[in-house]
Amino acid sequence: MKNSFTLITLYIIAFVGFAGFSFLFPVIPLYAAELGATVAEVGVIVATISYVTAFLLIPFGMLSDRFGRQKLLVGGLVIFTLAPLLYPLANNPEQLIWVRAIHGLAAAAFLPTAIALVIDLTPEAKRGEAIGWYTASLQLGLMAGPITGGFLTGYFGFDAAFYGCSAISLIGLVLAFSRLRAIAHRPAATPGRASSSWRWLGQPLAIAVLLATLLVAVGSGTIGSYIPLYGIGFGITEAGAGAIITAVYASSAILRAPVGRLADRIDRRILLIGGVALSAIAVSLFSFSHNLSQFIIIGIIFGIGMGIAMPASLVMAADFSSASGRALSMAIPTCFFQVGLAAGPTVMGYVAQMSSFETMFLACAASLAFGLFIMLGLMRAQKVQR
Repeated sequence: MKNSFTLITLYIIAFVGFAGFSFLFPVIPLYAAELGATVAEVGVIVATISYVTAFLLIPFGMLSDRFGRQKLLVGGLVIFTLAPLLYPLANNPEQLIWVRAIHGLAAAAFLPTAIALVIDLTPEAKRGEAIGWYTASLQLGLMAGPITGGFLTGYFGFDAAFYGCSAISLIGLVLAFSRLRAIAHRPAATPGRASSSWRWLGQPLAIAVLLATLLVAVGSGTIGSYIPLYGIGFGITEAGAGAIITAVYASSAILRAPVGRLADRIDRRILLIGGVALSAIAVSLFSFSHNLSQFIIIGIIFGIGMGIAMPASLVMAADFSSASGRALSMAIPTCFFQVGLAAGPTVMGYVAQMSSFETMFLACAASLAFGLFIMLGLMRAQKVQR
């Protein structure tokens, strides 16, 4: 019962933390353009938070295993709360990059620690369901944030979104301080056993899991970064761009818990392959869309693909993890996801600048399809090894 209460509290913290975080998804590309950034620079600015998060996830995961969960969890929430207050102080694209980097520290501390704690508190037989509910909470936050941030920006200006981001993150911080004291002295990992958290990376199936995570993130990062700018040509407002991004995360969130339960019962590889394939198809369809309703429908399709692939990949990664290095093990796929979120906008921004947004979405879809074939080859190689 005590573990169930702690899990529910974690789910709420995940929701409010990432609702505040995602306020800025439709806002940052427009804010960067307002500060004079080019299309390619917008991609770099959007991606900076993911680069920093990816670079620091593994060190923070190791710290969480070494010193316990609550310190890292609370530290991440403190930065989530304070970093948005720096955005109004940025006067040019270069300063905005530094603010995004500071914001990335929050996600790097929070993400591996929170999911490791969920796994710590859950029996192995229900691991998929627990991860499903946790990631659903993240996705619901990511769903609520963009449309709210887009609305606040459209009606009250950029600063309103930044202050709203800080305010809702503060709720998560208060919850962590007041409701998670029971985990403050949770036993930490034994340093000498942490090396076991790396051994699974040599398996072909593990590489396929990480590749799937990377591919879905490339698609998600590209959509989140450039739909607001792409939509301007079709008369789509800030609120409309927020609605598209919300559609992605809403459809993904709805599937997370059911897919998590399904992952406890069937071959997880089927879910992984199907999710990546559907994501690739959806990204390609953006090239042929010209109005808000079409964008929302395609966003839902992509969200379904992401909602299938991501719980499966995280449960498979958790299967490889050991109790002594769990945060590190979960930091690795999360790191790959952040790399994808960063690489997508960065690379595809240059594609868009040299050609068009339509070509960019087709190129992104082609990269996902190519990666899917590599995944299939790795899974066959795993069978041969057995």
